[in-house]
Amino acid sequence: MILLSFDKVDRTAIQKLELEIGQEMMIKDIRKGVEDPMAKADILIGFGPTLDALTEEVLEKFDQLKWIHTLTAGVETLPFEVLKKRNIIVTNSRGVHGKQISEQVLGMMLSFSRGLHVNLKNQMNAKWDRKYKWSEIHGKTLCIIGAGSIGKEVARKAKAFDMKVIGVKRNISELDHFDQIIDHKGLDEALKVSDYILVLTPLTPETYHFIGTREFQLMKESAIFLNFARGDVVDEEALIQALNERMIGGAGLDVFHQEPLPPDSPLWSMENVLISPHTSGISEQPLSRELELFKQLYFSYQKGESLANRVDLSRQY
Repeated sequence: MILLSFDKVDRTAIQKLELEIGQEMMIKDIRKGVEDPMAKADILIGFGPTLDALTEEVLEKFDQLKWIHTLTAGVETLPFEVLKKRNIIVTNSRGVHGKQISEQVLGMMLSFSRGLHVNLKNQMNAKWDRKYKWSEIHGKTLCIIGAGSIGKEVARKAKAFDMKVIGVKRNISELDHFDQIIDHKGLDEALKVSDYILVLTPLTPETYHFIGTREFQLMKESAIFLNFARGDVVDEEALIQALNERMIGGAGLDVFHQEPLPPDSPLWSMENVLISPHTSGISEQPLSRELELFKQLYFSYQKGESLANRVDLSRQY
């Protein structure tokens, strides 16, 4: 039995999926408790907020669970030790959010380069002011930390603006649309020469506060820092300090240490910061891409084939 753990869901999309895979799905939110027949599910589908509730204690109630699929890319809150012990398969939806996230990344970059956020503020005050900083992203250098599927889509779009693109990933290999691929050993030099630094790396014990004071000090004073990964990949206090002290030129942020971002966070009032409320992965196509991916994975699962988006439980991504 497939359990879809959602509070709100597009039932038309779910009914379509049920017909395509020939399997009925139960829609129940595990945050409201796990009772029969929910506990008999062998496949569990969820997304960030609902799977955050999948603690070790909750997981024990699913004694027949074989596979967890998340409709997001991040899986950092799952109880990995128990999953490994029980040999439960975990897959994610990496690769389906690249179009919308890359558009939002480029949107923020263009806002900073052309001063669009300043224009909007002045428009609200009926103020004609041409004395603000503007530049071009043409010819600038973009460093993408985490050159995975989303990073590749950002790089493809960035090359349309004639940018130089540096990718940072664990294993060095040639990738289309990147001028250079480096591993973490070369990150310091990349930070020194980049005009835009974009973080897309998954959150794991190794990447917690991966970017902090030391890294901000290496960046250009004009550099724009963009975090579209997870809030805890960045030391948020160090970021606030870097912005206050003008170590860097600004920041575009979609994720935060605490979400929702508290009203008293100094980030809200900073003129050199653009904020979106963790919405970069949302588009006007509710669930369509995510469910299409699950359908393909489900057919592979039924045939006993390897699953393309399988998460490495040891690496946690």
